[in-house]
Amino acid sequence: MTVRDWAVLTAAMFWGVLVIVVSVFVVRAMRVLDESVRTIKSVTEETVPILRGVNETVAGVNVELARVDTIVAGVQSITATTDQLVGVVHATVSNPLIKVAAFTAGAARTARKMRED
Repeated sequence: MTVRDWAVLTAAMFWGVLVIVVSVFVVRAMRVLDESVRTIKSVTEETVPILRGVNETVAGVNVELARVDTIVAGVQSITATTDQLVGVVHATVSNPLIKVAAFTAGAARTARKMRED
């Protein structure tokens, strides 16, 4: 064998080893990719039902919030009516009470003056 034959043989062996090493890396990469795809499918299969449950829960919460909103509107109406009622009672009761107090004060003053005289 000549030097040229040895060089060709060495180059062919080098390329053969290189192809085998690259093939091993490609196979490993494919396994990692396959495992990643399986993991993503598994996570998706577990997540979708959870998200459906969350969607149902949010819908239920929205219904309850609508009920609470109705209750709050009723309470606001009752509060406004009570405020008006207090204003009417205040206007109705305070004026006669002021007059009674003034009359009592005047009567007491007159009684004192009459006792002094």
